[in-house]
Amino acid sequence: MEKEDTAFYAPRWTVFEEMAVKKEMFLEIDRLLGAGKRIVLATIIRRAGSAPRAVGSQCIVLEDGSLVGTIGGGLLEHRVIEQAKEVLLLGRSALLPLFLTGKDVAASEMICGGNVEVYLDPMFPDNPDTTGLFRAVRETIEQGRCGTLLSRIAEGAPASDSKGKMLLEEGKVVLGEIDGLMDEAGRLCRFTRPRLVEMSEPSVSVFVQPVEDDPILFLFGAGHVSTFVAPLAKTVGFRVVVLDDRAEFANDERFPDADEIRIMEFSRAFDGITVTGSSYLAIMTRGHTHDRIVLEAALRTEPAYLGMIGSRKKWALIEQSLRDQGFAEERIEQIHSPIGIHIGGETPEEIAVSIVAELIQTRAKTGVS
Repeated sequence: MEKEDTAFYAPRWTVFEEMAVKKEMFLEIDRLLGAGKRIVLATIIRRAGSAPRAVGSQCIVLEDGSLVGTIGGGLLEHRVIEQAKEVLLLGRSALLPLFLTGKDVAASEMICGGNVEVYLDPMFPDNPDTTGLFRAVRETIEQGRCGTLLSRIAEGAPASDSKGKMLLEEGKVVLGEIDGLMDEAGRLCRFTRPRLVEMSEPSVSVFVQPVEDDPILFLFGAGHVSTFVAPLAKTVGFRVVVLDDRAEFANDERFPDADEIRIMEFSRAFDGITVTGSSYLAIMTRGHTHDRIVLEAALRTEPAYLGMIGSRKKWALIEQSLRDQGFAEERIEQIHSPIGIHIGGETPEEIAVSIVAELIQTRAKTGVS
């Protein structure tokens, strides 16, 4: 059973979750440990009010007091660095509650307040369990697999702890151990965004973090709008794959920021690609016929997002034809068409902004509450 974490510093509590932790943080932990560095990983595990960063935000504190990453800057990170010095000295974890309100915020460079709780987790290179686990995390990411990292949250846990973390893939333990959690760990994989889970049986607090590469955007169609969508999506953290049947359109010159360009018939557009819950599909080919071919194939997959460009009139006709073909109403309602958030844009650049805004909005909502 999970405890409701609905009372933290205030009578009312709102859980804020962030998108999957950036892969770079996991890779940097592995690199630093491999280089023999003693570090403290600072993670926001709770947040209330308007604190600057969400649950799951992380930074690494090195022995010289320098930071990798950010959890909000200003007063928040100053206090984290000060506490991290003691954590490094004692070699034991700490929970740091911070009340970012009133005169403290006004006197700092922060522009918002709120309350957070930060978990300071010491990680030392002489602990083979820690170094081995983050090496495995790196391999999971680099080999394109998805996993879940579970970390026990406990005040005073030693850096030498061998039973504080677990890496899972497909609900099965790959490496690590947390006392009392071996039989329960699998069900925590359903959470697709960072969050704190407080369990009563067994009695343990666990921080859940998805382990995966950046979300991937498949752009079906290499037209003018796509040339603006691709770099904008790349800027906000998506990997981008462009697919079209015309080499003169789908090429490095037009899409220098794309991670991959695939030239193939739209009837074979899904050959050789894997669509997962971290995939975003945007259908923007040069014609209705091609759009329809890609859409029907896309409906056989389970992406995080499926959108198709076009007018409301065009979508109304396609929507009805999908019903006539027997597609479930629930499935049809998941299609974003006309694609993008309505902002009144008309130019390709403005349309691209509306599309990427909808991708961000979907990414922010994705997860189990």
